[in-house]
Amino acid sequence: MIRSYQLDDLEDAVQLWYRTWHETFSDIKHPQPYSLWKARFRDDLAARGDVWLAEVENQIVGFVVVIKQEQWLSQLFVDATYQNQGIGSALLDKSKAICPQGLELHTLQANNRACAFYERHGFKAGKLSINKINGQSNVEYYWIPDIRGNYFC
Repeated sequence: MIRSYQLDDLEDAVQLWYRTWHETFSDIKHPQPYSLWKARFRDDLAARGDVWLAEVENQIVGFVVVIKQEQWLSQLFVDATYQNQGIGSALLDKSKAICPQGLELHTLQANNRACAFYERHGFKAGKLSINKINGQSNVEYYWIPDIRGNYFC
């Protein structure tokens, strides 16, 4: 089930985000402590963006954050146990529904699974940059639908 974020979801959503990021990038030491992840989620992401949660048996197993005004997919995370079950695709579809005119995102260049996932869903790779928070190499992705509702970039 996909549902909108509520204030009392903060701790569960941030725990999933923090844990999943560190499982995905076990060889990278993130420079920020958990408390800053929580503050960023609460004060920036949830304050500026549309946050949608994926639940299985009343447990948050994924989320997406879309900054509609910027056509920006800021975060998309799915618990490793629930990956490859269509949850990420459902969250990405929700993002495209929020921004039907197109989306941009950045992901770590080393995140091969995420890059392949976005490419399978019609996103095209663009320029490379450095992530301002963790100092790692990013790759920009963008998705633009055509006027018939098909996806092209």
